[in-house]
Amino acid sequence: MKSCLSLFSTDIKAALLDFKKLNKPNVYTTSFSTDSPFQLTNKATGFCLVKTNNKCNDIRWTTSDRLLVEERNKCLGTQGKTVGSEINLYDCDENSELQKWECKNETMLALKGQELYIEVTADNTAVLSKTAGPNNHLTISGTSRGAFISIGGNGAGKPCMFPFMYRDQWFSQCSTMDTSPEQPWCAIETKYEQNELWGYCPTDSRQHWDLHPTTGAQYQLNTAAALTWSQAEISCKQQGASLLTITDPHEQAYVTGEGATNLWIGLIQDTEHGWKWSNGAPYRYIKWDSGHPLPYPGHNCANIDSGVRYSWQSSPCSKKLGYICYSKKAEETPTSGKDKDLVTVHTSFCSKPWIPYNGHCFYLDRTQKTWSDAQSQCRNQGGDLVSIHNVEEQSFVISQLGYVSNDKLWIGLNDRNTEGLFEWIDHSTVTFTSWKYGNPAVGTDIKDCVMITGENGNWADQACEEKHGYICMKMSASQPTGEEVEQNEGCKTGWRRHGSYCYFISTRTKTFDEAKDDCKSSDSYLADVSSGLDNAFLVSLVGMRPEKYFWLGLSNQKTTDEFVWTNTDLVRFTHWNSQMPGHRRGCVAMNTGIFAGLWDVLPCTNKIKYICKHMAEGAILTHAPPTLIPPKCADGWTKLGSRNYCFKTQRTWYEARDYCMAIGGELLSIHSAAEQHLLPDRYSMTGNLTKITSGYVWSDGSPLHFQHWEDGEPNNKNNVESCAELTLYRRDRSGSWNDVHCETFHGWLCQIHAGTTPKTPPDVVTPNYNITTDGWVVWNGDQYYINKMTMAMEEARHFCQKGHGDLVTINNEAESVFLWKQISRTSGNYWIGLNVDLDGTFTWMDGSPVVFQRWDENQPDFKNSDENCAIMTSSMGFWHDYNCGFEHRSICKRSGSPPVNATVAPTVPPKGGCPQNWKKFQSKTLNPYYVAFLVFLSNQMAEAPATDLWIGFHNLHGYSFHWTDGRPVRYNNWAFEVSGQYPSLPDSPEPTTSAEYVKKFNDSIKVVTKKMNWDAARKNCEDDGAQLASLRNDWSLIYAELMALNLQSPLWIGLNKKQTNGYFRYVDGWHMTSSNWGTMEPSSDRNCVYVDVDGKWKTADCTQNMTSICMKSTDIAPTEPSEFPGFCPENSESHSYRFNQRSDWIPFKGYCYLILTQRIEWPDASTNCAKHGGSLASIEDPSEQNFILNHLKTLEDSHSSFWIGYWQWLDKTVMDYTNWDLDQPDRRDYGMIKVSDGKWKTGNKWNDRPYICKTPKAPTIMKPQTRSHIILAVVLIITAIVTGTVIIFLFKKSGSRLLIPEKLTTFDNPLFFSNERAQTNMVDTAKLVANAEEENPGPTVTV
Repeated sequence: MKSCLSLFSTDIKAALLDFKKLNKPNVYTTSFSTDSPFQLTNKATGFCLVKTNNKCNDIRWTTSDRLLVEERNKCLGTQGKTVGSEINLYDCDENSELQKWECKNETMLALKGQELYIEVTADNTAVLSKTAGPNNHLTISGTSRGAFISIGGNGAGKPCMFPFMYRDQWFSQCSTMDTSPEQPWCAIETKYEQNELWGYCPTDSRQHWDLHPTTGAQYQLNTAAALTWSQAEISCKQQGASLLTITDPHEQAYVTGEGATNLWIGLIQDTEHGWKWSNGAPYRYIKWDSGHPLPYPGHNCANIDSGVRYSWQSSPCSKKLGYICYSKKAEETPTSGKDKDLVTVHTSFCSKPWIPYNGHCFYLDRTQKTWSDAQSQCRNQGGDLVSIHNVEEQSFVISQLGYVSNDKLWIGLNDRNTEGLFEWIDHSTVTFTSWKYGNPAVGTDIKDCVMITGENGNWADQACEEKHGYICMKMSASQPTGEEVEQNEGCKTGWRRHGSYCYFISTRTKTFDEAKDDCKSSDSYLADVSSGLDNAFLVSLVGMRPEKYFWLGLSNQKTTDEFVWTNTDLVRFTHWNSQMPGHRRGCVAMNTGIFAGLWDVLPCTNKIKYICKHMAEGAILTHAPPTLIPPKCADGWTKLGSRNYCFKTQRTWYEARDYCMAIGGELLSIHSAAEQHLLPDRYSMTGNLTKITSGYVWSDGSPLHFQHWEDGEPNNKNNVESCAELTLYRRDRSGSWNDVHCETFHGWLCQIHAGTTPKTPPDVVTPNYNITTDGWVVWNGDQYYINKMTMAMEEARHFCQKGHGDLVTINNEAESVFLWKQISRTSGNYWIGLNVDLDGTFTWMDGSPVVFQRWDENQPDFKNSDENCAIMTSSMGFWHDYNCGFEHRSICKRSGSPPVNATVAPTVPPKGGCPQNWKKFQSKTLNPYYVAFLVFLSNQMAEAPATDLWIGFHNLHGYSFHWTDGRPVRYNNWAFEVSGQYPSLPDSPEPTTSAEYVKKFNDSIKVVTKKMNWDAARKNCEDDGAQLASLRNDWSLIYAELMALNLQSPLWIGLNKKQTNGYFRYVDGWHMTSSNWGTMEPSSDRNCVYVDVDGKWKTADCTQNMTSICMKSTDIAPTEPSEFPGFCPENSESHSYRFNQRSDWIPFKGYCYLILTQRIEWPDASTNCAKHGGSLASIEDPSEQNFILNHLKTLEDSHSSFWIGYWQWLDKTVMDYTNWDLDQPDRRDYGMIKVSDGKWKTGNKWNDRPYICKTPKAPTIMKPQTRSHIILAVVLIITAIVTGTVIIFLFKKSGSRLLIPEKLTTFDNPLFFSNERAQTNMVDTAKLVANAEEENPGPTVTV
């Protein structure tokens, strides 16, 4: 039984289960990771923790780090987070922290995030304990299962939840129950009936994918999903596919449609190769949007944006967008066939100095030539500039042709014919690229030719006119000429020579120990790797083999902390894969394929092929002379453990490394806990440099086989933390290393070989800038001042202006890093000259364009809608938005030639008048009744309004009080607490009322002519045994209108949304059934309702005094329903599995909702909702508002707003609830809801937006996923009747004529949309219009 290895696994290569219906026309197979069931037992006693009737139950990992007992449908949990809490089985709850577990030290099970372990007590009870001993060691198999990303349905791509309950039955895996055809699905929540959220399980079926007609590639669009880039990649991999790859203009054209959305594609950036496709496809075609990729931290993933014709844009990988999966059968290449066997050397012959490899001859020439001249020279010798088609050939070129790290050599790749499309000069297919970071360059410079350069032999594009060396390639001869280079001298047949050694690729699979013994039987050993060239040579032998792994001779079988070779304990080189070696114990194997050359730790019992190695015959190794006396360290240096190194404590990471190298050493590398313990108790810097593809490496080239990261590190915050620091006082704790920006200032540790005398330390590096006489720093032609006095932004800017400058503008990365280094050794934040506008845009205060940004993660967030200024943090140099009234330090900037003896112009108060009803006071205006926004009050105010008013002063940030407009707090006028009680006031006289009520049906009404505020009017009615009137029928509505008109006085009625949970409902308990709102009503900021003299309903401040109308009634208001039976209609587009609109109806209370992400105009959205059997959504109360907003929030990164019904609701729902944004609604008639805050706005109908449909639940009971054509027909008939009735009513009343076009615009790209925006057979428009004209024979208006 294997031990638990990690807390979370996203390995999607193991099979979960097969859904195979052999007698069905459709076969679906899901393939994603899980672990087999196991039994949780104590290693020392064999005691089983989970038993039923003395039978040890199987248990397995499931979603959300839980352990599921399938036989009991329960999850392992604990009573609490204290020592002694008992372990038991509970109903599975994905939100319970008491059911989440993680592995510690391989055999202990701990409550996640806690140092509390399961312990078996003497009486065989399982409890939580803080101790670690034999009673804690358990047999645990597998790892916590990664999320299974759902497809389609109505879950927006949320992960499947296992176990889940459906129809009172538990499911621990995907189910085909109630689906037709039987297609596996899962619930998104533990209890399906709670919100009825679901999605299909990922399968390897391509039945419903779009097929490219010429390339055979298949595409799956998931526009209704909202996933991060990593989640989207996992979703595609769980289906045996990858995120979209685009390698030529034809593929780009195929995915270019007219729909409006942002979708993830497979481009991701790492620090070695820059941008690359996640599935290993060549990065040979470039289609970036203007200005992209952005240089901002964290923008390491790419999406296509339909707004710019599907050009590519870089984005933070944490954004949640839809995505496109891509699948294409691998093309067979000459070097990647399944029958390939590199044990037999390819028969090819090349004359000296050409080197043979795989049927070709290669030659490296360092003669300096332009790209064209180099090509001519190669062709003159019967060849061409080299083309490289896979990682094997790349490894051969850099390991066997004499390449060195300072070489710059032309190869045959270029984009001279088509800008942005790289092709080989010999017209062979581009199947592989190995770009250097930052290449190919995206810009205006013409760099059409490619060279190989750098330590790792990566590629860079350069101007073709530059002169460099080059590599030629030509076909090999079929017969020897006698002048060939002898490559495998001193090696047996079938062995390959590299350097002084021979290598053999096995033909059989064995365990690690069996492979070690087999190599030993042939006088060799499992291969060790001493350098990057050795590793590249092995990749040239096995990199494209069909086998996934080959054993090397490295393992940590003896102790987890230390890896050793089978032939030596000295480890000179490592090349770990991402997340390796971690805390795994096992044996090391080399990857092939797209991860060729990277090392993974595998269980030593795995049976795979292997590589043997021995000294070549006749080869002589030069050994270092023996040292009888261990070398001593120079004065002031300390010996570092058993290694012959000495260390000494002594800037940025680069400066520290340069210092150490200048004295003959290197930044310290640490290879054991013992070495780390010898270091002094000071805060220092180590020599780590990150590489995303190959993990961390020591800058001195030594192998990484000891790690001591702090919890959660390294995290590469904002993608700029590429170096490591060591906190030495933590070295005896669980972790002491942390990744940081390499320009951070720290102390550091140098190491030097023992016996070596350090060279004279270099002089202190002088800064490359001068200081002016008034203290400004000169850099690159501009001058900067670091103002360390804290002040509000307005005062800080005035300070800068007095020095003839302004708050700093930052125009590029270099300037940003320069400024950060000036403040990084201080604390606090520094104002910069950036304005953050209300619409989220940015402007520099001096008016210069914003060409560079450096926002921190999740910034700007514009909290409380008043963070209009920006600061630079001293910790990492990133920007945050702040209320301008906060007091911070600041950075000023001025030109290199400030004016001499100039004075700053005084501030002139603005001149001008105030609007009507506003009062002017020293350039400020106040409205005592209608306060449109919170006003700023300064110490210049001499008098105050007569009534209590809000002012713009708050501490919502959690700090001191600040003004909402960001002004400095120069004055306050806090009141002292009033002790005692307020004096009693005499009772107001009783209002006069009508003597009699007017009775009609079950209601009686009378008017109270005494003017009172709303609360007083309500109390007056209640004292009379009545309530403020609820106008629930025509007669009461007309009576109230007539009374208001007769009295020429507005009348309070019984609507006050402050009293009824934020929406309008009569205070006597009745819901509104009709309304007569005035223009631009109801207002979002006024709570009480009155009937005006024109009969219209309007809202007002409840403190105003008006007449009122009371009502008595014998009718009893209905109670709120607690159950909402019925079902939602099927979405035919969803079940066609076309992923452009992959969404299903979502139930809530008595309605169903369909969220569609296709961006179209409001009329088209309204028509499409009718096609689906509903109408554009109305929102009736806060609970419905919250429900809709919660679902929209998952789509926030890709959509900012959604169409909803006309604000006099299209489905004729009474407008009893509103959530309008500030200054809304305006005169436009088409409603939308913002995703950011749920506020409503009106817009122009021609804007394209996604939309929300709504329909009442149908009363018939049916299975949620049953496809019944009979029920579908019934739904369509009901929909047609309801739609027809509504439209007849609308146009009978309005006299308007609606012309539904025969065919609305369709998307002509088959990938995005194959169905029409609207269908002509949806409604019989001729009959509707005819009926409307018969019943209302007036003039017809066409809209």
